[in-house]
Amino acid sequence: MSCFVCPIGSTTYLHHGIANGRQVVPAAWVDASWLPRTRSPRNDRPYGYGWWIEDLAGHRTCYAWGFGGQYIFVVPDLELVVVATSSASAGEDRRGHRSAVFDVVERLIIELVASHPSSGN
Repeated sequence: MSCFVCPIGSTTYLHHGIANGRQVVPAAWVDASWLPRTRSPRNDRPYGYGWWIEDLAGHRTCYAWGFGGQYIFVVPDLELVVVATSSASAGEDRRGHRSAVFDVVERLIIELVASHPSSGN
């Protein structure tokens, strides 16, 4: 697993559809995609349009979940994006892997960022 914390300005969804100063995805679509539309029958997690929605470390977090444990986490109130890459060969151990990824993101990234607010620089 690799985790990367993306700098501010590097993600279109975090900035309501704006990339390089241009509106490339309608802001209304971004907002709509982060509203719960249904729940998973397996774990009752809310799901929007392509995004799972969950509180991590007390912060609303929207995340995209791809094959083999690839994740993009967006934490709007912290202006934070975390990308986690994993092995493309998904095996039975991926269930435990998911827990490890979420633990790292929640405890070692979100909690740390939340406890050290930006000085505006």
